[in-house]
Amino acid sequence: MPVHFEYLPYRASFRQPLLTAHGAWSEREGILVRLVGDTGRESLGEISPLPAWGTETLAAAQAFCAALPQQLDEQTVRTVPAQLPCCQFALETAWEALHRPDHPSPVRTLPMSALLPAGPGAIIAAERAAAQGFTTMKWKVGVGAPAAELALLPRVLEHLPAGGQLRLDANGAWDLPTARLWLESCADRPIEFIEQPFPVGQEEPVLSLANEFPTRIALDESVAVHSNLLRWLEFGWPGIYVIKPSLAGSPRKLLQLLDCYEAEAVFSSAFETSVGLRAALQVVARAPDNGRAVGFGTIGCFADERLNLPDPGHTLSTKWLARQAPGSLWQHLSNEPRAA
Repeated sequence: MPVHFEYLPYRASFRQPLLTAHGAWSEREGILVRLVGDTGRESLGEISPLPAWGTETLAAAQAFCAALPQQLDEQTVRTVPAQLPCCQFALETAWEALHRPDHPSPVRTLPMSALLPAGPGAIIAAERAAAQGFTTMKWKVGVGAPAAELALLPRVLEHLPAGGQLRLDANGAWDLPTARLWLESCADRPIEFIEQPFPVGQEEPVLSLANEFPTRIALDESVAVHSNLLRWLEFGWPGIYVIKPSLAGSPRKLLQLLDCYEAEAVFSSAFETSVGLRAALQVVARAPDNGRAVGFGTIGCFADERLNLPDPGHTLSTKWLARQAPGSLWQHLSNEPRAA
């Protein structure tokens, strides 16, 4: 049965700008979609594109939403073009929430990874995260000079608890000599993996490095969207796949793909509001459990608390997640002044 469709663009500032190899990132733009059934029941979905990672642009997503009819059926939801993966994610997750509200996620407790800032601030952040019970942490590198960041590495590692692990995320900032330098330094240290050492389209060296060094290598930006993920799966990449469900397109097709290829995946966020975060984590809960911490340290990233999920701490229960409803977020954003 058709449902009523609406959409609402948003722009929201982060509590603190995120420093990565690509510069400072201070705000998020996206679109909320709302589906309303004939009984008045409603559900929300979130389109949060990152075109630099291979998704559609925000303008393309807005044009798609503007062209949709106000009444949507399931056929329309299931046939969103592959070139619009974030639109696929938003409409499919909203449709499932509306029509299968009693279809719970498997009861699981997901270990969470703490997100450490770039630079010296990582030292204090790691100490704080360890005190809060985190055993896995992710540090943004590739922002400063390699020698300066490598000098900080032992000081960050000092704050890992016994048995803890550190992930290093270069966001594609390195060249081959820099990657070798880091891999040599990480060989005998508790580094879980190094994430996206090279830019998208220039990943060829990872194949030899994966066999040369004991530290695992993960791909993130390179496998963000379905077509690129499928290409690396068919190639037989021996490392880890970092998957952001809100960028990857249809959750149903994503889970089928990962299951078919038995890929070793680590799931993470793309700085979504509570709507997209909740939907992404529900996808994660349905994926095979490999015991690795999920990278959702972005919970609480927005300056406006009404856009955040509550902080779950170092673990997240799917029972807790099921109780986190978006509440009046649609009404709140509807009342926000629109940019001229």
